[in-house]
Amino acid sequence: MRINAVLTDDLLKKIDEVAAEQKKSRSRFIREATEKYIAEHERKKEEDRRRAAVARAVRAQDAVRAKAGKWNGAGEIRKWREKAR
Repeated sequence: MRINAVLTDDLLKKIDEVAAEQKKSRSRFIREATEKYIAEHERKKEEDRRRAAVARAVRAQDAVRAKAGKWNGAGEIRKWREKAR
């Protein structure tokens, strides 16, 4: 599919220079650059989603910890293990 895009003269010159260095047509260069940009955008979105999920999990753990007060869960487990021996 063909599109029409407005680019500055400087940007077009740089595109042509890099495309020539890579022995690619202008169209192929722009197509590959666009594909890479979209892939990077999707990767960043996924990374942001994962970071948000981790932040929610940390907040949930902090809330549980705050409700538990000074209760020592690891100490309780050790105590029960010792009783079971």
